[in-house]
Amino acid sequence: MGNFLKKDILVLLRDRTELILLLLMPVILIAILSFALRGVLGGETADIHLDIGFVMEDDEQQGIVTFIEELESSGMPLEVVQELQYAAEEAEPYTMLIDLLNHESITDMVTLVELDFLQGKEALENEEVSALLTIPEHFTYRTLQKMILNEGEGSELLITVKDYSSLTTEVFLNIINRFVNTLNFETAISHTLIEMGEEEMLYELAEQGDWGTQDFGGIESITPRDPITSFQYYTISMAVMFVLFVGSTIASKAYVEKKQHVFNRIMLSNQHPIIYLGGKIISASVISFIQLVILFLLSTLVFRTFPLDDLAFWGGIIIIGVILAICVGGFAALLTSIAVKYENDAINHIYSGGIVTLLAFAGGSFFPTSEMPSFISAIGNWTPNGAALTAFLKWMQELDLMVILPYLIRIAILAIILIAVSILIFPKRRSV
Repeated sequence: MGNFLKKDILVLLRDRTELILLLLMPVILIAILSFALRGVLGGETADIHLDIGFVMEDDEQQGIVTFIEELESSGMPLEVVQELQYAAEEAEPYTMLIDLLNHESITDMVTLVELDFLQGKEALENEEVSALLTIPEHFTYRTLQKMILNEGEGSELLITVKDYSSLTTEVFLNIINRFVNTLNFETAISHTLIEMGEEEMLYELAEQGDWGTQDFGGIESITPRDPITSFQYYTISMAVMFVLFVGSTIASKAYVEKKQHVFNRIMLSNQHPIIYLGGKIISASVISFIQLVILFLLSTLVFRTFPLDDLAFWGGIIIIGVILAICVGGFAALLTSIAVKYENDAINHIYSGGIVTLLAFAGGSFFPTSEMPSFISAIGNWTPNGAALTAFLKWMQELDLMVILPYLIRIAILAIILIAVSILIFPKRRSV
């Protein structure tokens, strides 16, 4: 089989078109996509800036006063009223929103411009602001009613935009949506605790002065490693996509060998057909692995994507790469079997022109599947490229083989199935 491997590598090296497709094209796409989306994946927002029109129609202090007056006239015990009053003064939903928008991680990206409604509408029409955020009348009062007493319908933040398709609009909407969802979630937890008979615990916290400052939770990274950058993501995503093209490349060469009677001459040399098919599997696997190594090293040297001196990191990358390469060998075997048996190269064109694109879309090669419906993400993790992409990303974050083992098993099982089916399809000596 070593001769078959040498032959396939030499044939591939002479085909400049295939070399451009397998090596140059993914490098170009890595550079384009990584620079275009730099910061969005890695959490760096220095390249994004939004001017937001801010319209304040509510009186926060008056809303708190109205809420407290309503508590005092409700007939509740004095100590309960005092505790709820303290909670209302600590909550201040409008102040929490402003604190969020004035946080250092947000101010680098968002600038608030205080306007009245007519000025804001005009600024939005003239594209002087990206969006208009309006705090409606009675916002504080209605929000406190819902948050503390679980009464009424609550209130809402009004956002007016001109172009929903712009990236800046989407970023701002995500910020506000996360604020609202977090506030609603924490409110629901408080109401659930009260319904479960935890009033005494909450009152005790209020009496101790810990209301609003007690740490019920927080944000904690589950990994000490840095977030995935756009260069890292698209290096991996392009690598796992373009490695699939090796399968059709090897199968196309096999079809040419069949048409030019090279295959028949190999059979006349007393080589078993399965040996020939095995040679294609090994050739595709080795070439796929070499392609992955070249892409990872080029990205590391040119864009400084991965750490060169982290042996543990590269050990896991090699393991994932080897298993993915064997799976590509399975694709090459299946395509070769079909092309040789039916003497038709159409399946290779369908695979490289359509199937790879569908696998890349479902597997997250174009953009993260977290931005797509959950069922697409689930399907993507069962595709070989999607499972490999997830395994690479998880390995980068956790360096734990047990975490990526399920994905490696999926890829290995698919490789076994592809090879087994290709052996069944491949023509036997008597039918060659």
